[in-house]
Amino acid sequence: MDESIFAHVPMIIIPFIGDQFFNAQRMLERGVGLSLDYTNLQKEEFKSAIIEVITNPRYKKKVTELAELASDQPMTGLERAVWWTEYVLRHKGAKHLRSPFLEIPTYQYLLLDVICVLLVILAVLSGAAYVLFKLALRLVIRTCVRKRNKEKDQ
Repeated sequence: MDESIFAHVPMIIIPFIGDQFFNAQRMLERGVGLSLDYTNLQKEEFKSAIIEVITNPRYKKKVTELAELASDQPMTGLERAVWWTEYVLRHKGAKHLRSPFLEIPTYQYLLLDVICVLLVILAVLSGAAYVLFKLALRLVIRTCVRKRNKEKDQ
Protein backbone atom coordinates (compact mmCIF):
# COMPACT_ATOMS: atom_id res chain seq x y z
CA MET A 1 0.00 0.00 0.00
CA ASP A 2 2.81 2.41 0.86
CA GLU A 3 4.50 1.86 -2.48
CA SER A 4 1.23 2.29 -4.36
CA ILE A 5 0.44 5.52 -2.51
CA PHE A 6 3.99 6.85 -3.02
CA ALA A 7 3.73 6.10 -6.77
CA HIS A 8 0.22 7.71 -6.96
CA VAL A 9 -1.35 4.46 -8.20
CA PRO A 10 -4.93 3.56 -7.20
CA MET A 11 -5.40 0.03 -5.84
CA ILE A 12 -7.54 -3.04 -6.27
CA ILE A 13 -7.26 -4.81 -2.95
CA ILE A 14 -7.93 -8.55 -2.55
CA PRO A 15 -7.39 -9.37 1.14
CA PHE A 16 -6.63 -12.97 2.15
CA ILE A 17 -5.57 -13.10 5.82
CA GLY A 18 -4.75 -11.11 8.94
CA ASP A 19 -4.69 -7.35 8.81
CA GLN A 20 -5.30 -7.24 5.06
CA PHE A 21 -9.06 -6.98 5.63
CA PHE A 22 -8.62 -4.00 7.95
CA ASN A 23 -6.19 -2.34 5.53
CA ALA A 24 -8.58 -2.92 2.62
CA GLN A 25 -11.41 -1.30 4.59
CA ARG A 26 -9.22 1.71 5.40
CA MET A 27 -8.26 2.16 1.73
CA LEU A 28 -11.93 1.89 0.71
CA GLU A 29 -12.87 4.56 3.26
CA ARG A 30 -10.13 6.83 1.91
CA GLY A 31 -11.37 6.26 -1.65
CA VAL A 32 -8.03 5.19 -3.13
CA GLY A 33 -9.23 1.92 -4.61
CA LEU A 34 -11.64 -0.99 -4.60
CA SER A 35 -11.71 -4.18 -2.56
CA LEU A 36 -12.75 -7.56 -3.92
CA ASP A 37 -13.66 -10.78 -2.13
CA TYR A 38 -11.45 -13.61 -3.40
CA THR A 39 -13.86 -16.36 -2.28
CA ASN A 40 -16.42 -15.55 -4.97
CA LEU A 41 -14.36 -13.50 -7.41
CA GLN A 42 -15.57 -13.67 -11.00
CA LYS A 43 -13.62 -12.73 -14.11
CA GLU A 44 -16.12 -10.05 -15.13
CA GLU A 45 -16.19 -8.50 -11.65
CA PHE A 46 -12.39 -8.34 -11.62
CA LYS A 47 -12.28 -6.83 -15.11
CA SER A 48 -14.90 -4.19 -14.27
CA ALA A 49 -13.01 -3.26 -11.08
CA ILE A 50 -9.82 -2.73 -13.09
CA ILE A 51 -11.64 -0.62 -15.65
CA GLU A 52 -13.38 1.38 -12.89
CA VAL A 53 -10.10 2.19 -11.13
CA ILE A 54 -8.33 3.06 -14.38
CA THR A 55 -11.05 5.25 -15.88
CA ASN A 56 -12.51 6.99 -12.83
CA PRO A 57 -10.31 10.03 -12.00
CA ARG A 58 -11.51 10.24 -8.40
CA TYR A 59 -9.32 7.26 -7.40
CA LYS A 60 -6.23 8.89 -8.89
CA LYS A 61 -7.13 12.20 -7.22
CA LYS A 62 -7.61 10.58 -3.79
CA VAL A 63 -4.37 8.58 -3.96
CA THR A 64 -2.50 11.72 -5.06
CA GLU A 65 -3.92 13.66 -2.08
CA LEU A 66 -2.91 10.85 0.26
CA ALA A 67 0.60 10.74 -1.24
CA GLU A 68 0.99 14.48 -0.77
CA LEU A 69 -0.07 14.16 2.87
CA ALA A 70 2.43 11.37 3.45
CA SER A 71 5.31 13.11 1.71
CA ASP A 72 4.84 16.50 3.40
CA GLN A 73 7.89 16.34 5.70
CA PRO A 74 10.04 19.15 7.09
CA MET A 75 13.18 17.52 5.66
CA THR A 76 14.16 14.68 3.40
CA GLY A 77 15.31 11.32 4.68
CA LEU A 78 18.92 12.13 3.90
CA GLU A 79 18.71 15.48 5.69
CA ARG A 80 17.15 13.75 8.72
CA ALA A 81 19.93 11.11 8.76
CA VAL A 82 22.59 13.84 8.60
CA TRP A 83 20.89 15.81 11.40
CA TRP A 84 20.72 12.77 13.72
CA THR A 85 24.35 11.87 12.94
CA GLU A 86 25.44 15.40 13.82
CA TYR A 87 23.23 15.31 16.94
CA VAL A 88 24.97 12.15 18.18
CA LEU A 89 28.39 13.69 17.43
CA ARG A 90 27.45 16.96 19.24
CA HIS A 91 26.38 15.05 22.35
CA LYS A 92 29.33 12.63 22.35
CA GLY A 93 27.33 9.47 21.65
CA ALA A 94 23.97 10.65 23.03
CA LYS A 95 23.92 8.12 25.87
CA HIS A 96 20.61 9.58 27.02
CA LEU A 97 18.98 8.09 23.89
CA ARG A 98 20.26 4.57 24.55
CA SER A 99 17.67 2.04 25.57
CA PRO A 100 17.82 1.08 29.26
CA PHE A 101 17.38 -2.54 28.17
CA LEU A 102 20.96 -2.51 26.88
CA GLU A 103 22.12 -2.44 30.51
CA ILE A 104 20.02 -5.29 31.94
CA PRO A 105 21.80 -8.19 33.67
CA THR A 106 22.36 -11.41 31.73
CA TYR A 107 19.95 -13.41 33.89
CA GLN A 108 17.15 -10.98 32.97
CA TYR A 109 18.14 -10.93 29.31
CA LEU A 110 17.95 -14.74 29.21
CA LEU A 111 14.76 -14.69 31.33
CA LEU A 112 16.39 -16.96 33.90
CA ASP A 113 14.44 -15.26 36.70
CA VAL A 114 11.15 -16.05 34.96
CA ILE A 115 12.24 -19.62 34.22
CA CYS A 116 13.19 -20.14 37.88
CA VAL A 117 9.81 -18.91 39.09
CA LEU A 118 8.03 -21.20 36.62
CA LEU A 119 10.19 -24.16 37.69
CA VAL A 120 9.41 -23.50 41.36
CA ILE A 121 5.68 -23.33 40.58
CA LEU A 122 5.95 -26.55 38.56
CA ALA A 123 7.83 -28.27 41.41
CA VAL A 124 5.24 -27.17 43.99
CA LEU A 125 2.36 -28.32 41.80
CA SER A 126 4.08 -31.62 41.07
CA GLY A 127 4.74 -32.16 44.77
CA ALA A 128 1.13 -31.33 45.65
CA ALA A 129 -0.14 -33.69 42.95
CA TYR A 130 2.16 -36.44 44.25
CA VAL A 131 0.94 -36.00 47.84
CA LEU A 132 -2.72 -35.93 46.76
CA PHE A 133 -2.23 -39.03 44.61
CA LYS A 134 -0.52 -40.82 47.49
CA LEU A 135 -3.34 -39.88 49.90
CA ALA A 136 -5.99 -40.97 47.41
CA LEU A 137 -4.19 -44.28 46.86
CA ARG A 138 -4.02 -44.91 50.62
CA LEU A 139 -7.73 -44.14 50.93
CA VAL A 140 -8.60 -46.55 48.14
CA ILE A 141 -6.41 -49.28 49.63
CA ARG A 142 -7.92 -48.79 53.10
CA THR A 143 -11.43 -48.95 51.66
CA CYS A 144 -10.62 -52.16 49.76
CA VAL A 145 -9.01 -53.75 52.84
CA ARG A 146 -12.00 -52.87 55.02
CA LYS A 147 -14.35 -54.31 52.42
CA ARG A 148 -12.37 -57.58 52.29
CA ASN A 149 -12.25 -57.81 56.06
CA LYS A 150 -16.05 -57.36 56.26
CA GLU A 151 -16.53 -60.06 53.60
CA LYS A 152 -14.25 -62.45 55.52
CA ASP A 153 -16.05 -61.79 58.79
CA GLN A 154 -19.41 -62.67 57.30
